[in-house]
Amino acid sequence: MSTAVGAQKAGIARDHEEQIFETGAGIEIRDMYRPGDVAGADYQHDLGEPGEYPFTRGPYPGMYRERIWTRRFQVGFGSPGETNERIKYLHAQGANGFVITIDLPTSYGFDSDDPIGEGEVGVTGVPISTLEDMETLYDGFGPDAVSYALSIRPPVSSVTLAMLASVAKKKNVPFEKVIGTQQNDPFYQMSGGPLQTITQFFPLDGTLRLCIDNIEFISRNMPRLNWMVTNGYNLRETGVNAIQDGAFSLAHAFDIFRRARERGLDINVFPRRASFFLSCSIDFFEEIAKFRAMRRLYAKHMRERFGATNPECWRLRFSVQSAGNTLTRQQPEVNIIRATVEAMAAVFGGAQSIHLCSYDEAHGLPTEESSRVALRTQQVIAYESGITKSIDPLGGSYYVETLTNQMEKAIDEKLADIDRNGGMISRIKEHWLEDQINSERIKNQNDLDTGRRTLVGVNRFRIPSEEERPLAIHKIQADVWGARRSEYLREYRASRDPQKWAEAMARIEAGWTGGENMVPILMDALTNKVTMGECHEAMRNAQKWKFR
Repeated sequence: MSTAVGAQKAGIARDHEEQIFETGAGIEIRDMYRPGDVAGADYQHDLGEPGEYPFTRGPYPGMYRERIWTRRFQVGFGSPGETNERIKYLHAQGANGFVITIDLPTSYGFDSDDPIGEGEVGVTGVPISTLEDMETLYDGFGPDAVSYALSIRPPVSSVTLAMLASVAKKKNVPFEKVIGTQQNDPFYQMSGGPLQTITQFFPLDGTLRLCIDNIEFISRNMPRLNWMVTNGYNLRETGVNAIQDGAFSLAHAFDIFRRARERGLDINVFPRRASFFLSCSIDFFEEIAKFRAMRRLYAKHMRERFGATNPECWRLRFSVQSAGNTLTRQQPEVNIIRATVEAMAAVFGGAQSIHLCSYDEAHGLPTEESSRVALRTQQVIAYESGITKSIDPLGGSYYVETLTNQMEKAIDEKLADIDRNGGMISRIKEHWLEDQINSERIKNQNDLDTGRRTLVGVNRFRIPSEEERPLAIHKIQADVWGARRSEYLREYRASRDPQKWAEAMARIEAGWTGGENMVPILMDALTNKVTMGECHEAMRNAQKWKFR
């Protein structure tokens, strides 16, 4: 069969294009927007100035004219040494921020030699079992010079925060100069199997306590270190739409803020370093409007509901990753275009940090070549396209402002509904969120199956499989790394002082029972060679929590 015939059978040749004139979340799109559309909106706002309340036009006055966004890259595979080498390579290419992805055993608080992690060591991320592992990740860099964002959750994030603080002390870097981001979302995975797995290994109430411990330690000791209150990215990857994305992310953050305030933390201090990790999907204008609406809503809620008087605490700051769920295995080179569209939406939406998915991520971990293409994409946008030369260049657009108003209204209504029903944590515990996600997943799949939504290369514009370009896939030998890590940990444990180790383990249990902030206690334990898994075991013992 010829390529032309195959193209016709794939549905490329059509006499009439049937388009659905609505956003991905179902907001109607008119043929044209006029001044009256903005003037008559229920949610009309004074746009104000960039860096001023309500921050519609951006969180900082100069935006990209003064500083280009942080260009982050996801790294983490094999061993801490291999991951550090990839960081050095990307840093030399111009990357200035890195998302450190951890492997599956570490993400649940287990050491690399625990039988539960067999076959998973170093596969989907880097293993971090010891303080030495964290030191290796920072080899050649100081925590005051290169920004790492650890893709992690409590309780593990309490141990990695203690590791980061310990590395800073060893390198003589004052805590107040430490930069980067600690992901600190207790509902890093808000639904389904991942959430059930997390709560199987560690009690939810304990996870929430450690989340507030981290906020307290960072806000009082590390004024330049961001703590990521909401991982909206993983939430969006489940298939929820842009309105749900905005509402669920903000509602969850506000729940955590209320708990931090109950701990006695100052609402005019701790939110200054709060940050969000959000997804930017393919619906260009809807995503721009989502970011602008979320910034405006956050400012309003922080000032009016929480009573914050510090303007720094009204400012929503977020990092963005291009959507993973828009990537396709078919015709993977097309993913470069998708990521470019999504990156530009993030820029127009005013993101502080951007990470582009590499085009081969639907097949495996990014290679050096695909990571370089993703970096170059950001650099072309930043330094060639010209879109960074004006602050909020779409501000005042009848369409963008109308859509921003509509998104704000829809997100705010959903926020109010969540609050009426006890807040986001209650909604998660009651499985309401799971129902919302599943309903949206079914709708998305039906839209693809019926052709209501086009996915290039999947349900339209396909090519024969034999014409697909073969990809060079980055592969990890899990069995090799598992054996090496086991040997490393055996030697590590043999080198420590047994009495100091036992005393440190006892201090963890006593600190937990006594209600102390666990981060300084974990720092003490790590310097006495207590491992990641042993830290978790001691905290579980203090709570009498058994899972095996």
